[in-house]
Amino acid sequence: MNRVTPLLLLGCQLALAAPPPGAEPFLRQNCVSCHGPAKPQAGLDLSKLDFQPTNLATWIKIHDRVAAGEMPPKGMPRPAAQAPFLKTVATAITQAETTAAAQSGRAGLRRLNAYEYENAIRDLLAVPWLRIKDKLPQDGIAHRFNKAGAALDVSHVQMARYLSTAQLAMREAIAVKLVHPPTTVTRVYARQEPTLTGNMWPREGNTRTDRMSFPVLDSRAQPEVRAGRAPLSNPETKDREAMGRVSSIFSDAGGFSWTSFRVPVAGRYRIKVKGYSIWVSGGGIDHWNFTGFGPEKTAYLYTPRHERPNSDEVWPGRRNEPIAVYAQSSGQSRPLGEFDFLPEPTEHQIEAHLAANEVIQTDSMRLFRTRVNGTELEYINPLATPEGMPGVAFQWLEVEGPLYDESSTAGYKLLFDNLPLRRSQDTGIPVPTVAPRPPGDAGGGFRNRAPRLQDVLVEVDTKQPREDARRLLRAFLAQAYRAPADPADEQRFFQLFEQQFAAGRGFAKSLLAAYTAVLSSPGFLYVQEAPGKLAGHALSTRLALFLWNSPPDAELRSLAAAGRLSNPTVLRAQTERLLNHPKSTRFVEAFSDYWLDLRKIDDTSPSTTLYNDYELDDPLKLAAVEETRLFTAELFRRNLPARTVIHSDFTFLNERLARHYGIPGVTGANLRRVTLPPDSVRGGLMTQASILKVTANGTTTSPVLRGVWIMERILGFHTAPPPGVPAVEPDIRGAVTIRQQLDKHRADPSCASCHRKIDPPGFALESFDVFGGYRTRYRAAVDDAKPEPGVGFSGQRFAFHYALPVDSAGALDGGGSFQDIREFKKLLLAKEEQTVARNLATQLLVYSTGAPVSFANRAQVDQILLRTRASQYGVRDLVHSIVQSPLFQSK
Repeated sequence: MNRVTPLLLLGCQLALAAPPPGAEPFLRQNCVSCHGPAKPQAGLDLSKLDFQPTNLATWIKIHDRVAAGEMPPKGMPRPAAQAPFLKTVATAITQAETTAAAQSGRAGLRRLNAYEYENAIRDLLAVPWLRIKDKLPQDGIAHRFNKAGAALDVSHVQMARYLSTAQLAMREAIAVKLVHPPTTVTRVYARQEPTLTGNMWPREGNTRTDRMSFPVLDSRAQPEVRAGRAPLSNPETKDREAMGRVSSIFSDAGGFSWTSFRVPVAGRYRIKVKGYSIWVSGGGIDHWNFTGFGPEKTAYLYTPRHERPNSDEVWPGRRNEPIAVYAQSSGQSRPLGEFDFLPEPTEHQIEAHLAANEVIQTDSMRLFRTRVNGTELEYINPLATPEGMPGVAFQWLEVEGPLYDESSTAGYKLLFDNLPLRRSQDTGIPVPTVAPRPPGDAGGGFRNRAPRLQDVLVEVDTKQPREDARRLLRAFLAQAYRAPADPADEQRFFQLFEQQFAAGRGFAKSLLAAYTAVLSSPGFLYVQEAPGKLAGHALSTRLALFLWNSPPDAELRSLAAAGRLSNPTVLRAQTERLLNHPKSTRFVEAFSDYWLDLRKIDDTSPSTTLYNDYELDDPLKLAAVEETRLFTAELFRRNLPARTVIHSDFTFLNERLARHYGIPGVTGANLRRVTLPPDSVRGGLMTQASILKVTANGTTTSPVLRGVWIMERILGFHTAPPPGVPAVEPDIRGAVTIRQQLDKHRADPSCASCHRKIDPPGFALESFDVFGGYRTRYRAAVDDAKPEPGVGFSGQRFAFHYALPVDSAGALDGGGSFQDIREFKKLLLAKEEQTVARNLATQLLVYSTGAPVSFANRAQVDQILLRTRASQYGVRDLVHSIVQSPLFQSK
């Protein structure tokens, strides 16, 4: 049975103050001997427990513990009057919660969370590239989601950020109209890119040959070019020339970006990259003595060794190499896509929305990331062999854009319709634009990385400012608000425009002040619902915020206005449409970020001592997160049974993640659905790398943390440690296992009652390390132990050794023992409806309505499950059943 927080009954006075009729004799006969006034166990005194809103949660806990057979404790006789007692208490709780819900509804008033606000601004102003979520204060959490009003407060800081982000978004939309360059194709050859050609020779902070670029032509080295004895580029071979690398662009010495091209204006662009994989001989110079820039200013320092590249000996590649494409600005990179370089030159293409002034980065994902140890300059290429090492050769980057369509200037049209826009010298709106390059700036290099954005003042011309302002403001309100605007609101915003215009601030700036007020008003920020059955616009908003994590579109609004959305057939059709729409990826992202904690993927970093094989391994991290998102989307897309959450015969892998899982036969950078071997420990959510990372701290794993995660996120049982109980800290020296420590912990009876439930699921996952790698022994690090041989992704040698063996066996509190994760999954699958399906339905209900599932709601959850039993609780069917339920269609 789901353990959930009951509905908050603010201001509700229950008819009963004393215990429900018949409950007091039962408690006195069966419970007060342990939970009496003298020394009440667990601090619970049942001798004088009344029935009030403030202790309703206690009554629910009493009901559930008795119903589950946990109270009275094992070994004591079962009460004869248990069934009547449970019925009496259940009836009283249900009546109290139903009365409260009828008065105020299940869900409280709430604002849009940061995800919803960002999507709402993007959709309204047609600025899909805009990233403003992280500019807002962090949302609070209630019932594990950022969807409840109790957690979504509004402070003065929040309001200030709403004002600034709204203005930023509108200025971005205006900039697209102002700049509006023609669609052009810009090709940057690798030999023209300063961050590549300027990295051919040693420079300060970059004297290792692994970090340098080198000229390549037709998969062969060009020693004369690299030595400076031949021109860097030849017109006759320009299209075939390339620059090679044997390491990733990411290192503590800096990397390279294609800075010769900066995005002139935000919009959609087509990016092409040409290149191929290469093989580079070893035996290169270990280190250069830096004496200045250029080949004539350097001298050898160390002897050749096979781990260092000999850039004068280059051969065709021996395999494909995965390439990632990023957009980079102000030192921050975001992934755009990936593909594979072949041994033969090939062109690859992706499309993406880019922000103004961003540059493109292309990275060879598999190649190592050079990190210097703070006390030791040594690092080694882990892919180097006595025969050489892999590398990549970039030929050129080509960017086509902006690619215009009807949405390109839709934001400006909403703000100012077809009124002409012009630059202004004195007053107007400051609009961010990309500044021209200063004379002599080639567009890149290591010395010139400053952002080149500058504000330009603009004004909008009108011959009838007040008439146009009222017309535009009315149209803006109709789009910004999710329900028809009150005429009083429209007048209030128009008065703000008039005040600003009368003060001489100009037409555009005055109207933007009114628009900013709209985007910071309750009609835009708040999800407004009245108690009882949701009306058309409220229902359309709830449906869109559920499945798109953004406001309703024109079709949903039209159906809501016509009063047709409450028709079950229409509602089902719209639910299908929203699930099939590309915007449903927003739902998958937000739901998995909170249900599965994917938003915490960067909260910890792998230990540089115990797990430096994972250090700097962003390709693994990105693939792990994408695996979970694709898997979650597949649950909804294919209506897979709820049991798939526990175990599946497939997952989504690319080469890096498959290698991490020990699954052969998967090559390439793109994730795709892969059938797992029959005896695989993978499958389902619990054994995915992202989940195993967010439930560890980067140094050690804890069965307690992972056990609590499984109990709450997968099985639906709420757990809360007693206050003041310290965490059990694992021994990284390897002398004692975490299981041995927990055995001592459970010897305390006050700890055992909880730990016998949460520890076994955590033990089942002990075969997986802090990043989800399978293990049979723990890692440890002590000075007198010889480290394991090997080199990590960062180029640093391993510092750990293998210590005590892992024991992943356990026994569930309710019965059933297991030896490993495979057997543990089988035990969970035997309780599909009671736990897995019910929990998934509950998680979706909390996410979609912003309210917890109360005791009184349990019967309706039963009905949701009953309607989906035929499909084995298909996940898509669960969504439909929830949307059709009174719980979803009522406040």
